[in-house]
Amino acid sequence: MVQVYTLLFIMQTRSRSIWRASATLISVLAMLPSPIMAETKRAEPKALGEVLAGNEELSTYYSLIKKNPDILLQLPHSGGVTLIAPSNEAFNKTQSLNLEDSNLITSLLQYHILPLSVNVSSLEPGPSYLLPTLLTSSNYTNVTAGQNILLSRQHDDTTVVTSGLGTRSTFFEPPDQDIPFTGGFIQIVDTLLVPPFRLEITARDAYKDLTSFLGALYKSGLSPALSSQKDITILAPRNAAFQSIASALDPLSSEDLATVLKYHIIPDKVLSSSDLSALGNSTGSSLATLLGADSRASTVTVSRAGNNIFFNSAQLLQSDILLANGVIHIIDNVLNPDEFAEVPDLEAKSQTPVFQVSKGAETRTGTRVPAPFTTWLPCTTDCPEPTVDANTQRTATTTGRNGVNSQTSSGMGVQVTAVASILGAVGVGVIGMGVM
Repeated sequence: MVQVYTLLFIMQTRSRSIWRASATLISVLAMLPSPIMAETKRAEPKALGEVLAGNEELSTYYSLIKKNPDILLQLPHSGGVTLIAPSNEAFNKTQSLNLEDSNLITSLLQYHILPLSVNVSSLEPGPSYLLPTLLTSSNYTNVTAGQNILLSRQHDDTTVVTSGLGTRSTFFEPPDQDIPFTGGFIQIVDTLLVPPFRLEITARDAYKDLTSFLGALYKSGLSPALSSQKDITILAPRNAAFQSIASALDPLSSEDLATVLKYHIIPDKVLSSSDLSALGNSTGSSLATLLGADSRASTVTVSRAGNNIFFNSAQLLQSDILLANGVIHIIDNVLNPDEFAEVPDLEAKSQTPVFQVSKGAETRTGTRVPAPFTTWLPCTTDCPEPTVDANTQRTATTTGRNGVNSQTSSGMGVQVTAVASILGAVGVGVIGMGVM
């Protein structure tokens, strides 16, 4: 429209005097919508209810919001908010999820709300962001600031949210992305987010390269109590790390093994890979471990060389695995509290273990040696009658996801069962998750 009126002005300029042309322009401008820039001015965001009601992809989500309106009272009044809204198809994947269970749905919706505005178009591709949600119920989390999600914008502009047990949910593409409403943004995803599970379930069922670490926790007596602690960061050696030094660890007493394992646990902090990268400056930073200040090796040193992060001399292999009470980072070697001054060899292709290497495991991959400590994992299916040794009790323990333990031989917590219905829909195995 502006172009048409401008052309009219030029034509009249050629045939009339300057003052008459100016008068014409003024009259033309009066005919345009006021102001002229209204065509490019951004529309004010609509109210949340209006936006949800107008999006056909979110009819199920909107109906749940209306049935559970208390969730809206929890939205922050400042700083913005982001609703990660599952599409109708995402809910259709959930099979037996009971949408009439108000307590479950409220907690599930809380895990899909971030107390900050996330505009995908402004995110830098590559890094992963550990972000808190509104889920703080002790039935589901021991992360005091709100259970986390892991958000990443990939280099192909795909945006992915990772939640419990490595469940991946993908953001819809524009125009169903960065949908504004008064106070924040809506991001539509193709799969429900799953609140993270306890360490026992996560390590045994979703990240099977951590079964030696989990078994060692049981032998040492640290598990299942460790899952009841709030806000922890775990540096978990992969199975191959335990295999390569099995002969050095097998003879250790439960107490000595517990000392080694406590050196892998950072209490009272949920540290993401981004946090660790920032801490790993040229001189390194010390992180207090569960060993406490009374121990000679009370801290582990985190350092960074290029894109590689090290803990003493052990290298970070996989980061940001979400737990009900924190986060796990997988490392390539077992840390030794008696060798706390070890530093990485930046010229080496792989780091040397700080325990004596087992005979037959000289490759350092440990593949020639059976994974140690896995026999300490409690039985979950087809279990024989339990026997109690005079010195060692290995009764299976049923554990709620929030760290509430009860000594039983069978059963599944209500919360675990509820979330299992979600997991069964997204293809994540949950066999044996109740008895740990």
